[in-house]
Amino acid sequence: QIIKLFKPIKTTKNERLINLGQVCKHFYFIKKSFLRSDEINTKGNQDTGYFALENSIMSVNTSFIFQRPSRDCLVSLEPSKCLVINPSNFYELVNTLPPFANVYHQFIEFAFIHSQMRIYSFLGMEGIDKPKWATEHEFKLLARISSKAVASYLGMTNSTLSKLRAKL
Repeated sequence: QIIKLFKPIKTTKNERLINLGQVCKHFYFIKKSFLRSDEINTKGNQDTGYFALENSIMSVNTSFIFQRPSRDCLVSLEPSKCLVINPSNFYELVNTLPPFANVYHQFIEFAFIHSQMRIYSFLGMEGIDKPKWATEHEFKLLARISSKAVASYLGMTNSTLSKLRAKL
């Protein structure tokens, strides 16, 4: 009965699932591949907020929760297979199925803690410490994404990241 509320989708490499200004209409359960949320900054560059690998969940949280236009984009970095659920079905499960609500609450807690760790860690870090932090905390991810995406995640240019990696 629950699986009927989900719709399987397949994506292509670099497919945009949510664009800036769109309302996020789905919560994503990633079966294969990985997704990235990012924002386009005032200089027109991508600032990566978060990556989610297979067997995890992801959404553009603020837009999904409030059903308002998003400041973020959601991109499939490789061909992906996901299960998606719309907000009304999602919240029906959250409100009626305690194990589903528990998974959602764990996701929200993780997203909050991850954001706090990145913000506070990066505020006090020197440039060279950012790639070190990523190597220690995001090693699975670093093996799969481009250096440009890593640089965006760390809040620096690709050329700066290359120079810092040469010093490591």
